[in-house]
Amino acid sequence: MNSHDSRQAILDRIRTHQVEGPSLPNIDHEALVRYPDPVAHFCQTVQSVGATCHRVSSPFQVNEVLLDLAPFRDARRVASLCPDWVTGNTDLRMYDDPHYLKGLDWLIVRGEFGVAENGAIWIDTMPLHHRASLFITQYLAIVVREQDILHQMHAAYERIGQGIRRSFGLFVSGPSKTADIEQSLVIGAHGCRTLNVFVVEET
Repeated sequence: MNSHDSRQAILDRIRTHQVEGPSLPNIDHEALVRYPDPVAHFCQTVQSVGATCHRVSSPFQVNEVLLDLAPFRDARRVASLCPDWVTGNTDLRMYDDPHYLKGLDWLIVRGEFGVAENGAIWIDTMPLHHRASLFITQYLAIVVREQDILHQMHAAYERIGQGIRRSFGLFVSGPSKTADIEQSLVIGAHGCRTLNVFVVEET
């Protein structure tokens, strides 16, 4: 019996011995954490994980805040998935190979919702064309609405389960960071150098 046949035999035996997994626990929603002001707590948590949080009344203020940042003013390649608010000059759909995005300076995306508990933001990667752009870009900005700030991760996974996940998605919480070397925290070591989160009041 060659290796392929051996592998197939093992898989066939596994299929004939299906083990029923345990049922999910019943969640006491009354016991879950709820914040008096989830938006304020979200902004505080975002800051605590190394990102910068901006509360703005209108999405059109996002561009004004970005223009105050020297890395944005000096940027050569900007990809914006919020073209009505921030103008970009790089269309991610023009590249079949994400390696060509290695010189991307800024990426501006929309967050589906944020989580006050840990400052995480759910990103639907379908509009990105290349989900690698979230990690290749030097600087990342995420725009999320106040009304889409949830209290905790239980509510977040319920929201995902209700069909908001149209494709592959992921949670982003703060810029990239590592403390592997001499237990010293380094921000921006293997991903975006900074993360700017814009919490928009206007619906």
